[in-house]
Amino acid sequence: MRKFDSAITIYQSIEASSPYYRMAQVQAALDLQRLGKSDDAIAGLKKLVAADANDSEAWVALGDTYRASSKFGEAVDAYNHAEKAIARLSRRDWPMFYARAMAKEKLKRLDDSETDIQVALKLSPEQPELLNYLGYSWVDRGRNISQALTMLEKARALRPYDGYIVDSVGWAYYQLGRYEDAAKTLEAAVLLVPGDPTINDHLGDALWRAGRHIDARFQWNHALTFSDNDTDKAAIERKLKTGLSEKPA
Repeated sequence: MRKFDSAITIYQSIEASSPYYRMAQVQAALDLQRLGKSDDAIAGLKKLVAADANDSEAWVALGDTYRASSKFGEAVDAYNHAEKAIARLSRRDWPMFYARAMAKEKLKRLDDSETDIQVALKLSPEQPELLNYLGYSWVDRGRNISQALTMLEKARALRPYDGYIVDSVGWAYYQLGRYEDAAKTLEAAVLLVPGDPTINDHLGDALWRAGRHIDARFQWNHALTFSDNDTDKAAIERKLKTGLSEKPA
């Protein structure tokens, strides 16, 4: 119900002698972070891990709170402690590796990020988030695109109404030169996630390559309207003026 203050009050009423005490403190800290009180949340979680360095859930919560505060180096360190505290990895541990991968990506540690995603996929091979994250990363970096497409199509089959996954599939088609398939898929993605500048931009590129130049400019204009990134806006404005260069080999 998003009544975070009320939830915190209840969590904090649980006595330290209760077997649910540490779990409740972790949840209270996460709710503090949701209220924008990240410093208080971090302080509470630090007390928990100082009292028990083997509490992996508290370490993960601390990592999540650091990551939400854009303190990505501290987040990675907390996740490292969480991994050490886990006696034996299991399927339920994949979100920690996924979270650490996202923190590492923000630090431009792309190869390390990919390694964490690979570990997460070994733990839970059917997670569409993981398949999409790694597949799109490969496509965006121009690597293993055919393999990435297989992963992304699997992710789409698992979660067909996720517009971001559909966008990833369309962008993989685009990078493979399958422009008609890309345009059709990206049109579906725009319907699922209207107003996302990246998806509109991708669709504009695919439409241009498919020979639908008027439609392409229409989508680029949408992307320009929705974008709040000056670098992206400059790139879109160039395309609106001159279109795309000739098709790559």
